[in-house]
Amino acid sequence: MQYSCELIMNENNKLKISDLDKSALNIFEYLNIHHGVNAIKIDVYKEDKKENIFSFFDKEADYLKISLDFYESINTIIRFTFLLNNENEAKDLSEHLENIKMALQVFSQSLYNKYIEKAINNLTLIDPITGSYNRNYLNNYVRNLLSLSTREEKKIAFVKIGIDQFKAVIDEFDYEMGDKVLKALADSLKNSLRESDIVIKISNDEFLVILLNILSDTNAVMIAEKLISNFSNEKVLVNEESQQVLMKTICGGISIFPDNATTIDEIIKKSDIALYEARNKGRNKVFLFNDEETNKIELF
Repeated sequence: MQYSCELIMNENNKLKISDLDKSALNIFEYLNIHHGVNAIKIDVYKEDKKENIFSFFDKEADYLKISLDFYESINTIIRFTFLLNNENEAKDLSEHLENIKMALQVFSQSLYNKYIEKAINNLTLIDPITGSYNRNYLNNYVRNLLSLSTREEKKIAFVKIGIDQFKAVIDEFDYEMGDKVLKALADSLKNSLRESDIVIKISNDEFLVILLNILSDTNAVMIAEKLISNFSNEKVLVNEESQQVLMKTICGGISIFPDNATTIDEIIKKSDIALYEARNKGRNKVFLFNDEETNKIELF
């Protein structure tokens, strides 16, 4: 086995040109090839928070654990946890531990830099109040989905979600309560959808839900109705002492790519029109865009 500084530095140079996920995978592959590591977790501990950035192990297995901590700042630790099947594996790893430490002291700094880069990038793509994607994500990434769906001849449903009478929450309570309602809605939407679907906070009180590879218009309507129903049961705590809660409703407007439009701007405009129609019908309503019923409406 090779443990030379040259080998470590060459591997570290790969990390510098990779993203966070690829860097973590490269570290695991290095440890696997040169030190026989077969299962690992890599976690970042920052103050009281823990974030896993890489895992490769059998969740059903009962492992022995050996951990190495590397302090990358005053309040940030990167922890490498080696998961071992038995005492013999633990003994073998212990014999290589000093060489592993030498490599990880170099790798952990590069990994931390990638972690910071990703955090900074997320700040430009993530809405700080709800943790959902924002318009920057829509503009930079979603447009590519249309080209992919066109090639694969698949449909995408765009569901514009609006909170009914949201301004009344601000007027009766305050902006902090408004933020709580937005966060509750974002969480409800994410918990009601597939992992492949996308939730974007598109304006002050509106979200755009993107349903990929939708089977039919009817399927899109059913999902939108489920989103509305699930949120109608959400209780937002107003006062801890009195246990007063606030319950709100939402409406949804649906447009289908490529049936209703073939550009991102047009498809969102159609979902806006559909949401307008849904709100005209009352609370907890869904409207599927169609030209016959909406050609008389001009919002923009």
